[in-house]
Amino acid sequence: MTASELDDGRRYRGAAPGQRQQERRARLIEAATDAFGIDGYRTTTVTTICAAAGVGKRYFYESFTDSEDLLLEVYRETAARMIEAIHTGLRGAEAVDAQVRVGLTAYFQLILDDPRIPRIAFFEILGVSPAVDRAYHDVLDALVDICLALITPHVDLRAHPAVSVRTVLFGLVGAIVIIAQKWVLDDYRQPMADVVDSACLVVNAVLAQIGPEEKY
Repeated sequence: MTASELDDGRRYRGAAPGQRQQERRARLIEAATDAFGIDGYRTTTVTTICAAAGVGKRYFYESFTDSEDLLLEVYRETAARMIEAIHTGLRGAEAVDAQVRVGLTAYFQLILDDPRIPRIAFFEILGVSPAVDRAYHDVLDALVDICLALITPHVDLRAHPAVSVRTVLFGLVGAIVIIAQKWVLDDYRQPMADVVDSACLVVNAVLAQIGPEEKY
């Protein structure tokens, strides 16, 4: 028995098997978030993650088929945190321009507060496999859905059909992601307030073109 497996026995004594598995899974995800977000996915092994999580290697495969499967789960949880931050910000304002600003502020604040998140979401996720690429585009779709929900009441769909608006919003989301990537690659040198201002300028310029005559 390995030291990790002995530690598992001490930690989980008295817990139901299903609970033990869920707790091991959660510890593996947290350890992988640290490893992928600090050292990088391609330089991290299953052995390293298991050691950091205090989980015997044989238990890794009760939850994940391989390291790519774990990366997908880490990415989904990371993306969920980003989306939740935006939703939380949007609940704090009513006017469209205010919603745009608070939503973007929450997004960039999360990126600033936890550098693991942008490394995983913007860089480590790219070019791994077609399955991981699909997960990346699923998150882009979710971000576009947020934008659609925000602006649909303020868009003249007679002049701009919904399918065209969605295409425009894909471009808009891509622009915001590029702004965030550049900020991270520059080691956050630009003040966050300036980054938010730039992102708001891009969003409001698009809204001014596809929305009715109103001030953004």
